[in-house]
Amino acid sequence: MTPSAASTNSRDAGGQRLAWAILALMIAVYVVIFTGLAFDLHAAQRTHKSDLGQMDQAIWNTSRGRFVEEIKRDFLSTRLTDHVEPIYAPLSLAYWVWNDVRAMLLLQVLAVALGAIPLFALVHRKVGAVLALGFAAAWLLNASLQSAVLTELHAIPFAAPLILWAFWAVEARRPWQFLVAALLVASVKEEAALLAAGLGAWALWRAWVRRSEVGGQKSEARGQRSGDRWMVWVGMAVIVAALAWFVLATFAIVPAFGAEVHRTANSVYFQRYSALGNSPISIFKNLLTNPGLVWSVASEPARIQYLLALFAGFGFLSLLGLDVLIIVLPVLLANLLSSFAAQYYGDFHYTAPLVPYFAVAATYGLNRALSFFRMASLRRGLITMLTLVWLLGWTGWSYAQMGRGPGGGAYDPPLITEHHRLADRFFAQIPPDAPVTATAALHPHLAHRRFIYQFPHGLEPKPPALPAQWALIDVTGDTDMAPGDLFNQVQVMLAGEWGVVDAADGYLLLRRGEANKTIPDAFYDFARTPDDPDALAQAYPLTFDDVQVTVWPRWRQATIITQWLVGRDYQPGTVRPWIEVRTPDGRLLYTYDDSTPPALIWYPPARWRPGDRIRITTLPMHPPRTWGVAVGVVHGPDPFQPGHRLPAAEAAPKTALHTPDGTLALVAAWRWNPSNQLDPLPPDLLLAPDLGQRIEPEGREQQTHFRLPGGELRPLHAWLPEAAPAPGRPFDFWLRWDQGIPAGYQIFVHVRRGNETLLQLDSPPHLFIPVAPHEKPINDWREYILPDAIQPGETIRLVVGLYHLETGERLDVLGLDGRLAGNETILAEYKVAPPPVPDQPCAFLPSACLSQP
Repeated sequence: MTPSAASTNSRDAGGQRLAWAILALMIAVYVVIFTGLAFDLHAAQRTHKSDLGQMDQAIWNTSRGRFVEEIKRDFLSTRLTDHVEPIYAPLSLAYWVWNDVRAMLLLQVLAVALGAIPLFALVHRKVGAVLALGFAAAWLLNASLQSAVLTELHAIPFAAPLILWAFWAVEARRPWQFLVAALLVASVKEEAALLAAGLGAWALWRAWVRRSEVGGQKSEARGQRSGDRWMVWVGMAVIVAALAWFVLATFAIVPAFGAEVHRTANSVYFQRYSALGNSPISIFKNLLTNPGLVWSVASEPARIQYLLALFAGFGFLSLLGLDVLIIVLPVLLANLLSSFAAQYYGDFHYTAPLVPYFAVAATYGLNRALSFFRMASLRRGLITMLTLVWLLGWTGWSYAQMGRGPGGGAYDPPLITEHHRLADRFFAQIPPDAPVTATAALHPHLAHRRFIYQFPHGLEPKPPALPAQWALIDVTGDTDMAPGDLFNQVQVMLAGEWGVVDAADGYLLLRRGEANKTIPDAFYDFARTPDDPDALAQAYPLTFDDVQVTVWPRWRQATIITQWLVGRDYQPGTVRPWIEVRTPDGRLLYTYDDSTPPALIWYPPARWRPGDRIRITTLPMHPPRTWGVAVGVVHGPDPFQPGHRLPAAEAAPKTALHTPDGTLALVAAWRWNPSNQLDPLPPDLLLAPDLGQRIEPEGREQQTHFRLPGGELRPLHAWLPEAAPAPGRPFDFWLRWDQGIPAGYQIFVHVRRGNETLLQLDSPPHLFIPVAPHEKPINDWREYILPDAIQPGETIRLVVGLYHLETGERLDVLGLDGRLAGNETILAEYKVAPPPVPDQPCAFLPSACLSQP
């Protein structure tokens, strides 16, 4: 070897070591970040019985010799009623090292992160180390994989690295490694057997292709041919075994165990394809013989966006390797054609097994493209760098839109509060083997036992399941029960053989046979702070003090927290707090009577004491795009009657916007922004003369004048958005009456299609609450929802006018030139826009469609 060649080899070896070191660093950073996020989600009680608790219990039982045994509702059961997941057997061994549910969360993150290694090795073989690092980065930044490791715990993410291992083994001619990898893929879940069969087909295909690429009689060539011969036999064996396993698991094992639970002889998951047929046979038949039906489902905009997101994750380079995607087509279609939105929105675990195929398709496609460029005598280094920039550019864009890590578009780190940390005190008091029933968010923290139920199940289970001896309840968290039902269930238990062991801040620990029946005062700390100095300083019986809102951006979910001061003159049971959640035009969305918050059930006003600071937290809700909160204090039986409410000037002294009757005060308003966060709308904004322009900068102003019978003119300024309205979605516009509304007159707003009035919105001016019509000036926020029956492309008109409440006579309208223009004015004409593609919250929760930006 010449010195020059030795120097070149040394540089290559150094470059290889550097590339592997960078890869190791990227993996380590990923594991630290996403393990931390997964652990924090668990600590913040954003994991639940479904799915972490039930998965964890099944795996823990497996580690103790009871393969995937679990509790369903009130009876002993098995996960085989839903899925066949042999992979849980080797995974369960981790619980002999660390007997904690977080061990599985860590393994899930590790598995996905380590998938970067076989992907790096495969890409390195095909196109070099630089692009291999780019592909590894694209893998680790892939939003679908990040969502998979942050969606509690599931088996299917464990298939992702195994699939890449199998692809690498085929390329490296390692038939026995391929066999192990493919069989492990098949063991993950019943539908993963189809993935394994596809991998077997890929092994056959690659071995056949390479037979024409390897020639001569050199020993290296003979070794390669030998590896390919074995790959043929191994590939065939994998295809046969995987397909047989799929049929056995899907059509024999799951129905056999699930028939009693689900009351059907088929897997319940076939119900997700009812648009294609009402049985597995009819579904498969339509897939093959009715392409029009298949296309009508697959071409829905949300599903097309799902496909585009899959391609964008690797810079659309997968389009150059569509032959790879053919082998994953069954699972891709299973997601694409499902009626269950989680399968085609990419923000859950269902997409995890597809990502490796798009990565490998991009790898082989890029290799072909680079081979073409080499034949065209183009500079490889330049092409490599341009490709890397292209790949990372799309990867970065996708992460900015949907990434779940820091800086990602869907980054949502949970807040761990003192309340969450307090739970450890209660977990520690429950014996490790005792049968327990716990509310949904506490269940996963206690699942390492044979008998654990979701409250209120387990009190009288079906034998041989043992009844719960302990009950741990968090009345402030996710319970999957109405607060009143939970309260009544606890009262029944305390009236029977259950007693109180410990309680604090909304946690309640009960034990069967405990003598103590009294809930201690510390339990009510979630609802009140006693002897508050601000409250003791108040002479008024009950005073509103503050409102806050907490948000879960992923679902555009909001929770309203109000605080009230119980004054020195408070008489228990004489008054109670009241809130109304309203749209800008005054439509009522929620009151305390609609869904009573836990604080008002467990610590009602009859128990309040002077000096208490009361904290009332609503149940989670999905309010529309713009909404506000009005408060009052009720002293009579009907809170909707102004005469049964106290003056807002005393009950909410810090507020400026009151109803004309003076008994309700607007205390806060918010508007969802494109990042699914709430922007506050402060009072100075709501009263500003350019309110509409500041809310919707892209718009236009319309001016007109109404002429009173005596000749006096009343000006109207309207601000109208440029964006056209869409069916089923809120549309806002703003009216400003500089001289107020004439006494005795009412505003009418019509939405017309031709001569047909679609919507008639007659009401006094509103700014979330009614506004005194004679005040000067008046901001009047109007919002309507166009009926779904309106078709995109149709033309509608917004018409406004004033009429006398007694006679019905309308006021004349004068144009800008001062001439009579009739008795109504056309504010705007719009061509109706198509509704936006439903985003994830809208797809799952129809109420969230009204808040979609």
